[in-house]
Amino acid sequence: MLAKRLLSCFLLSLCFPQLCAATYYGGTFSTTLIGSEPPSLRGYQFMLNYDPERFQWRQFNVYFDGGFSHFTANSAYHSTVNICSVAPVIRYTFKRRGPFLPYLELSIGLAYLNRTRFEDRNLGIHFTFQDRIGIGAFLGKAERFTLGAHVLHYSNAHLSAHNSGITAPLVLDVGYRFQ
Repeated sequence: MLAKRLLSCFLLSLCFPQLCAATYYGGTFSTTLIGSEPPSLRGYQFMLNYDPERFQWRQFNVYFDGGFSHFTANSAYHSTVNICSVAPVIRYTFKRRGPFLPYLELSIGLAYLNRTRFEDRNLGIHFTFQDRIGIGAFLGKAERFTLGAHVLHYSNAHLSAHNSGITAPLVLDVGYRFQ
């Protein structure tokens, strides 16, 4: 019953954003600083964010993001992979610290990989899960800019016999949101 209500609220807020008290849209650009699976992993992400205030409770809120990722590895074969993903993100916002409003995020979403091989790794199937945990802060009084870091992992959760995931233990985020 609760799931149906949340889904109904989400669909209504997508179709009629003016019903929400404050809805934020934005974008985030991320770049891989450290890769571990494979070790030579480098790449970027561009995510679009939809943050309806309707999904807010105390210092928690849920927003949604979707976007495109492109990763490369130092390999003679299977050296790139492109990923499209969508995910709900749970954010816990701490109390303001001067010009910063810090937060902690957790997300598990769905992703589609354009290849099932990346470097010498067999990723199994095209459909995977995107797991992400990160920290960051809104900057300034208007809270329009964000700066953060997160850990990123793609895996098919053993839905296939092969499950060599992709992991980036340090990804830098820079974002902007507007109302």
